[in-house]
Amino acid sequence: MTAFLLVLALIVALGFIYALVLRPWLKKQAWAQRFFAWIDPLEAALFKKSETILFGRLLWVGGLFVTFYDGAATFIHSLDITPLTTRIFDWLQVPPDMRNLSISAFVGILGLLINRLRKTTTKPLELVAVPDAKVTPAAAAAIAQADAAKDQAVQVVQSEVKP
Repeated sequence: MTAFLLVLALIVALGFIYALVLRPWLKKQAWAQRFFAWIDPLEAALFKKSETILFGRLLWVGGLFVTFYDGAATFIHSLDITPLTTRIFDWLQVPPDMRNLSISAFVGILGLLINRLRKTTTKPLELVAVPDAKVTPAAAAAIAQADAAKDQAVQVVQSEVKP
């Protein structure tokens, strides 16, 4: 059971790293475009090519795991992941009296990351989910026109509304 939990935690952690750091960086690299052409159908099916939705789904899976564990712990009294969490906190060198605060801080950081993702969201989901290979010239022109209109609207609002 401990190995399964560690593998699950590793998969979720790698998903977060991919969503928050690796994917945005790779999107800017010319050499990675073949990778995205290959992985586009998988990303579209799993999270509609949106880092925000990927992040939300990773939280959703984590919530399902916690719910499953809490439900199973009610009936299986020997089910205890305290040794696992103790090992993780020991590995991270978190003092025992700070562990509850660490969990609260982690949830707070997740909230900040979600806010960052929302702020960097620039296109509607329907436009993000379309594979780059299927964007027609007319659609590309419409997307560019919408981006220009959005940028202009942001500039007008920022110049008129001063804090």
